[in-house]
Amino acid sequence: MAITKGHQVLCCDRNRRGGLKNIWLMDKDSVSATTVVDNVYTSFVSTAVYQFDFDRYTGQFNANASRENGSTVVAVELIFYIPKVTPAVNSTLDELASSCGLIAICESYADDCVTPTASTYKFVLGYDEIFESQAYLDFTSGEETTGAALQDANGATVTLSGDAAMYPLGLSAVMTAGSTYTDAWSIA
Repeated sequence: MAITKGHQVLCCDRNRRGGLKNIWLMDKDSVSATTVVDNVYTSFVSTAVYQFDFDRYTGQFNANASRENGSTVVAVELIFYIPKVTPAVNSTLDELASSCGLIAICESYADDCVTPTASTYKFVLGYDEIFESQAYLDFTSGEETTGAALQDANGATVTLSGDAAMYPLGLSAVMTAGSTYTDAWSIA
């Protein structure tokens, strides 16, 4: 692949808010069709996507590429903190730990600078156009602690990671919420 265009940094790019606003997770086998246009999934069909809330300002993903012998591998890692140790949290951690591969949709706080209705960016982790669903994320760790003192942190830091052949692609497909907060979303 050859370079086909340059990159311009606009004035509004100086406001490049970090962190994640929302995370949705799904099993790697729940995707039934995809369409990509200009590095963005315009269609990413799934009916079993679940929103995962996390403590504000704790969600992030990292994508680190390395190249050897002519092949590029992108190590992808998604990290977020679920507050408060409870039986419900531990049940969720057990489901994540025993999953057979996950795909994540991550919404960042950064936006496209369009006024008056700026749109935030969504990215797909755990799926790409080369490895497809084999780029899935695995549960790597769930470090849980109650803390020792009254004001110590109480919760679990979850880390999901995997290898991809491409940096995460964007998502512009329509996401529709389930009828209750914890029900499955769908993506068209």
